[in-house]
Amino acid sequence: MKQVEKQDTVSVSLTGTLDNGTVFETATEADPRIIKVGEEDTPKAIQRTVLGMQIGEMRRVRLEPIEGFGIRRKDLLHTIPKKQFADKIEPKVGMLLSMKVERGGVTHQVPATIVEIKDDSISIDYNHPLAGHPLNYELTVIDITKG
Repeated sequence: MKQVEKQDTVSVSLTGTLDNGTVFETATEADPRIIKVGEEDTPKAIQRTVLGMQIGEMRRVRLEPIEGFGIRRKDLLHTIPKKQFADKIEPKVGMLLSMKVERGGVTHQVPATIVEIKDDSISIDYNHPLAGHPLNYELTVIDITKG
C-alpha cells in the first residue's frame, strides 16, 4: 500500500478541537483538506503526523500554541476611541471585525475581536481567536498523490 512521503499531496478528513471539546475546524471525505507535505501552509506537526500514513489510517496530533496560532500577546490588545466607529456599526463584545493595519508602509486587513466596551472607548484584541490554545486534530488519510 502507498504511504505518505515527503512532497506528496494528501487528502484528509479531519476534526480540530480545543481542549474543552469545541470544534473549530472540520473537513469531510466529501470536502477534504489538502496537505502538501513539505510546504509552509500546513503546520509541521501535522506534516510529521501524516508521514508514513496509509489510506484509511487515522491518527491524532496535538499542537501546542506555538505550533498553531501562536501565544497570546498583550501588545496586540489596543484601546481605540468609541467615536472611531461613529455610525458605521453597533459594537458588541465578541464581535469579530476586519481592521486595517499599516505595517512597513503597507496596509493589511486583519481580524480583531471586541473584548470590552466603555462609554468612550473600545478594547480590541488583534490576536487570532485561536492564539494561546492547544489544538487537537484527528486526521484520516483519504487519498495520496505522489509528489
